[in-house]
Amino acid sequence: MKILLTGGSGFVGRNVKEYLGHKGYDVYAPTSTELNCIDEDKVRAHLEQNHYDVILHFAVYGDGADKSKDGTKILEYNLRIFTNFYKYSALYGKMIYTGSGAEYDKRYPIQMVTEEELKTRTTPIDQYGLMKYTVNRMIEASENIYNLRLFGIFGKYEYWKTKYISNLCCKSIKGLPLSMRKNCYFDYLWIDDFCQMLERFMKLENPHYHVYNAVRGEKIDLLSLAHLVNEAAEEKQEIIVCQEGFANEYTACNERIMREIPDLEYTDMKTAVGKLYVWYKEHQSDIDTYSLIYG
Repeated sequence: MKILLTGGSGFVGRNVKEYLGHKGYDVYAPTSTELNCIDEDKVRAHLEQNHYDVILHFAVYGDGADKSKDGTKILEYNLRIFTNFYKYSALYGKMIYTGSGAEYDKRYPIQMVTEEELKTRTTPIDQYGLMKYTVNRMIEASENIYNLRLFGIFGKYEYWKTKYISNLCCKSIKGLPLSMRKNCYFDYLWIDDFCQMLERFMKLENPHYHVYNAVRGEKIDLLSLAHLVNEAAEEKQEIIVCQEGFANEYTACNERIMREIPDLEYTDMKTAVGKLYVWYKEHQSDIDTYSLIYG
């Protein structure tokens, strides 16, 4: 199986590249200088010269943490990138894209939503949500493109300065309080579980749908996650919830993906959080205490 992976330097892409590499897959993960996905001619030429069985499209244009990119171009550039691969879909076997729960419009609670429920939701007004929503509609009309829609996903290599579970692990290791603005229910997926889900999905010959919620199908609140970090830690830290009540829920139903891969197994959250804590403990020299406090 010959695979093209875009966004190989990002959180999801880096983990997937590592996982598939260990499994012996033939994965080509070019940098943006090696393959400029915004340039239609370069994408077409590359697809014509190579015959990929699977494209894993994880590349996302965003302003990022360092604000080095133009945030006003999020909608335009990401649509251009996707459309360049969409337009030449006859040149490869199948493409798997990572969508987002933001497609459901995060201005309102998203509670154990099904894939069909997207039709009844309001259209997102933010650039990122609107981009993901538009791409999903294109995927639904495609022949060989599939959306594994992510909601909350966590693991090594993510941006620990802002990503909740990694941020808690780092704060704990540095002896800082475990803080959150407001409690909230999420559906978090351990990155290793996603990699296994992705590998199994890649091998499906005829998936029944083009869109799947890639989630555990179980909700957990942020306060409970903070307690799991404390359980994994050598020393317990104070847990601070800044505001009372709950923010909008962000969870989804996973029945569709489970019908497709019925024996799919998920790592329990306590084990996953414990593994992530150990990983950060082994890399604690990379954790900047100033960034944890001031962002």
